[in-house]
Amino acid sequence: MKHKSLNQLLCAATVNVRFREVLLRDPAKAIATGYFDHSFTLTAEERDLVCGIQAQGLEDFAAQVYHWICGPDSGNGYNGSSRNGNGHNGNGHNGNGHKQDPLMPADTLVDLYRAPAMAYA
Repeated sequence: MKHKSLNQLLCAATVNVRFREVLLRDPAKAIATGYFDHSFTLTAEERDLVCGIQAQGLEDFAAQVYHWICGPDSGNGYNGSSRNGNGHNGNGHNGNGHKQDPLMPADTLVDLYRAPAMAYA
């Protein structure tokens, strides 16, 4: 699954207020600290993205991540107007005329709701 650690990071921020506050205030610290016994293995591009986001709330943070994943200036294979080496043509299509769904199916999401969310709340 592409961007699995970004998904896990957002799930952790969703279920735990303190982790969310650290993520919004100091993203590098949130990544380094992890969430309970879970560490986030972000790519260098994902780490740069997360550390560069300045958001007032989780919705804005998640929107910026979403825009990076599927937006024209993403830097992750979806940019430009011409078809690049990985089959993406920069307009949300995969080079075969099929629209990419930037959201993954719900059954592939990591269930961090089972984590002890209230332990630090």
